[in-house]
Parts: sequence; C-alpha cells; structure tokens
Amino acid sequence: MTSIFPIQKLRNASITNNAVIISKGKIVRDSCVGENFYKKYQSLKFRLKYFFPIFTCPKKVYILATDEWSKNYCHWLWEALSKLILLKKESPNSILILQKSYSKIDFVMKSLEAFGFNKSNIKFIPKKSHLRVKNLAFIQAIGIPSRGYYDFLKFSEVAQTLISHHQENLKINFGARIYISRSDPKKNTARKVNNENELVAMLAKQGFKTVYMENFSFLDQMSIMHHADFIIAPHGAGITNVMFAQKNCHLFELINQDWKDTCFAEMCYRMNIDYHRVECVQRGSGTSYLADIDVDVEELEEKLTKILR
Repeated sequence: MTSIFPIQKLRNASITNNAVIISKGKIVRDSCVGENFYKKYQSLKFRLKYFFPIFTCPKKVYILATDEWSKNYCHWLWEALSKLILLKKESPNSILILQKSYSKIDFVMKSLEAFGFNKSNIKFIPKKSHLRVKNLAFIQAIGIPSRGYYDFLKFSEVAQTLISHHQENLKINFGARIYISRSDPKKNTARKVNNENELVAMLAKQGFKTVYMENFSFLDQMSIMHHADFIIAPHGAGITNVMFAQKNCHLFELINQDWKDTCFAEMCYRMNIDYHRVECVQRGSGTSYLADIDVDVEELEEKLTKILR
C-alpha cells in the first residue's frame, strides 16, 4: 500500500532555518504545516532573511524530517522521528538537516543518538541562514487532523529504538502507579486539575505517586513511564511518554467532557495500552482546550478500585 505521505525528492533546493523549502524560487507548499504559514512566507521580508546560503557537498543526499512544529515534544517524537525512520531506510548514508537551535534540546539530541545521528552526519543551519543542497529528500509536513495521520506514524518502532538504545540509562523508577500533575507551582501551564489536592489524597491511598514530568530529563521521563503499569494524567504533552510504557499498561486520561477522543486514545489503541477516558467538568470560562478541569474523585476512585483488583 502506497503511503499518502511519500518521500519526495528535489534537486537544487534551499532549506531555511525553520525547515521551509525553497525550490526554483518558490516556497514548497508541502514543507509548510498550514496555509497560513505558506502565505506568510510569500513576503519579500521572509525571502530577504535567507539571501546568503550555505553550500554543501553536492554528492551527498540530505534529508529533512522537521517542520515549524517539530520543536514541540509530541510532534518531534511522533512525526519527526517517524519521518526519520523512513528517510533513513531510503538513504542510509544521508545527512540530516536540522536547525541550530535543536542542538540544545535534550530530547532531540538523545533521540537522534538512538537513530545513529551525531555531529558527523547532521548539518545544522544557523539562525537567519539557509542551506543550499543538490539532493534533498523529505516528507511533507503533516498534522494530527490529517487523513491517514495515525497510519503513517511509527509509534512502536520509534519507542523500541529509543528504549533499546538507552536501556542501561533507564534507571529511575517511581513505581507501577503514577499521577502526572500539570500543577507545578514553578510553571504556568493550562489544563490543570482544579481540585487536585482531593484527587492526590485519594490516589495516594491507592499507591499512586505524583510526578511533574517537566522536572525530569528526557531519559528519566522514558524510564518513569517504562516502569509504570497505571498512569493517570490530564491531557497534555506528558502523556506522550506513554508510548514508552509496557503493553497492557493502563492510561486514565482526565479530559474535558466537551472534547471528542484525543490523539492519545488512538496512540494507546495502536500500542496495546488500555485507555480509559475520564470525563471532567470545565472550570471557569474560556477556551475548552486550555481550561482547567474538576475531576469527579469519587467516580474515579470507584473505577480504579474495580480495575486495580
């Protein structure tokens, strides 16, 4: 079956430091994550930023796996690394194109290491510059609403590659039952649990430990999830790490009752993880996607008791 997101190849292309491709003087629409971005990049101001290119070895094949959203934790682990798997299979000795700013992101560099990339086969593009290459291979920018999105993603292959490579470093273990909080007082995050004190007290009686994922390194986050059997969390980037859990692990996603099923439900289905939707009431006015929630603690406790038995 032919993928609806095939590998595309271009000759004599330029790649900007935000992963936009310019070919024959035109912005390549497939390198932009949306129509708004594509239109914005038509401006003369955008073109002038990338007037002086960096030239590269013409004999090499260069691959591009990123887009404007790839710095986001979920988009990197799901989309960029899925693209990388396919691009590397097609061109095993290729050079990866990456924005210079990515070199300082822990989860980016640690994951690339597992896929065999280091400074010798990565070409970093500095800010306000662009790379001119003779041979380019890339896969179009894709987003979660796209048709065929989940069929394209390589959840299991990405997770297994990362776990296998970093196995010896997956030492931190918070136990089998964890609750991922979004209420770290040092952070100003959305979608917090308004009645979290009540929730945490109930979960503690059931043997759950509270974790603030953003306070841990990438490898530690992988390790925490890899050792967990029961994970409870409000919708957010921290749930992305469930892809590193064992099969038949249970995820309880605390979610605004007005939402449809989220991307994490689909991920769990494809990775043999038991997904449980816990509908919650929105707290306050505003956008439902960002609003805080109230959890029905008694109802959740009843559901947990049945499953934990």
